[in-house]
Amino acid sequence: MTTLAIAGWRTAIECDSARVDQYVRDSYGPFVVADGDGAAITLQVSGNPPTSSLELEQVRMTRQGAIGRFDVAGACGRIDFRSWKASLNVQDVALDFALKYFLRALYAYRVFHDGGLLFHCAGLVVEGRSYLFTGQSGTGKSTVVELSAQAAALNDDMVVLRPVEGRWRAHGTPFWNSEAVRREGQTADGPVAGIYKLVQDQDVFLEPLNTAVASSELVANCPIINADVVTIPGLLRRCRGLAEAVGVQRLHFRKDPAFWSLLALPRTAADCGKAGYHDGDSAGGA
Repeated sequence: MTTLAIAGWRTAIECDSARVDQYVRDSYGPFVVADGDGAAITLQVSGNPPTSSLELEQVRMTRQGAIGRFDVAGACGRIDFRSWKASLNVQDVALDFALKYFLRALYAYRVFHDGGLLFHCAGLVVEGRSYLFTGQSGTGKSTVVELSAQAAALNDDMVVLRPVEGRWRAHGTPFWNSEAVRREGQTADGPVAGIYKLVQDQDVFLEPLNTAVASSELVANCPIINADVVTIPGLLRRCRGLAEAVGVQRLHFRKDPAFWSLLALPRTAADCGKAGYHDGDSAGGA
């Protein structure tokens, strides 16, 4: 059995072969911990999934009450939202893609259940504060990471946000784009200093967003959860609270580090992401 610790949640993964267990250890090494006690999630990984009509990397997530189901070519999975016990049956050909996606789904639901969010963004930590950069593929998230030599890189694609003592903190995850090479800060965390939607431009400037627009941008960047009708009402409230607490701005930037001069905000780490967290639904319907 291998146990992963990601953003404070532990997942105990039991594989039916030593080869798959070693794959998990090699793929998620910095997040592997020796002690499997107190796991929030348990996952069994085995072979022989049923035949699927889906193509590889075409994913179907469905929900029937407290059970979530995952299907892709060569793999199928199940999540029990009451016990947080999950299973994944997967063929060798689909192991890499299916396990990566299924772990994202597991954490998206568990983090949301406990009051946080799995958030699609690049995350960087500078002087103890985390800065989050959103945008669709090709807008510059990985570029911002590469332009920020002074920063520790939480991730270039997914971070976990969770409220701690009334403030939002960003945590690194192993859910990188496959070609990413800068991963030295992936197990770090820090209070959120700001969230920025990337816009490639010749000029460098910030453009504030009102709360309604900012909230919708945040919802759009909460994968899996934002496609589940059960979790959407809680997600809307949570994202509005995050927008009010942290603020969201459009960051117009070009491919150089000049944008950092705009982000040197005169605030302390203790002020980052302070207040504004209101949800009223810690379980989020999961």
